Amino acid sequence: MDADNHQDPGSSMSPRIVIVDDHLIVLDALCLLIAAESDWQVVAKCRTAAEAIEFVSTEPVDVVVLDLRMPEMSGLDLVRRLHGDRPELICVILTADISDEELAEAMRNGVRGVVLKEQAPSALIECIRSVMAGGTSVVDQSLSAAIERIGKRDVERRSVMQKLTPRELEISRLAAEGLRSREIAARLGITPGTVKLHLHSVYSKLDITTRVELANISQRLQLGSN
Repeated sequence: MDADNHQDPGSSMSPRIVIVDDHLIVLDALCLLIAAESDWQVVAKCRTAAEAIEFVSTEPVDVVVLDLRMPEMSGLDLVRRLHGDRPELICVILTADISDEELAEAMRNGVRGVVLKEQAPSALIECIRSVMAGGTSVVDQSLSAAIERIGKRDVERRSVMQKLTPRELEISRLAAEGLRSREIAARLGITPGTVKLHLHSVYSKLDITTRVELANISQRLQLGSN
């Protein structure tokens, strides 16, 4: 990790930016690109998530620009860690590709901007400026469409979870995993008849009739995750 902790007294309002990428050439290029902005300050460039965590835990940082694909600890794991420690910290992901599931997880953990590596360097600069101004920036149309899909799915997920009781959710998750009523009953310490009553209630509330439909809903809405 390379760090520059020197800051002119008159530049106290300059955003302090950390860059994280395991490829040195990319890391140096990003540093030059961002440092070229006269009102920005690159305070550290890190080749691992561990280096970034250590720096952010001890130094003032406003923005972290990070690669999604890194060894040892992925960018998504780094985002979770940073969001848990510093919820107010702005994170921007730079990646060659990202799945809907990864994008949803990133947004849930406070990521405010996503830029694809195939885009022009100016896209990253525009993204950083936008998120620093309080906005959310995803400058690729396919990612914007994915965020819209994720938003609709999250609304449906919240609706389903509000309809079901905690016990019904628990039984639904186990049933969606393929466990039979007797197996669910043994795991939860209740009778198979009670399991069937709960499943009947779940089917009625969700307007479905089979475990296959329940499994499809559970997988699509990720009811097994917190």
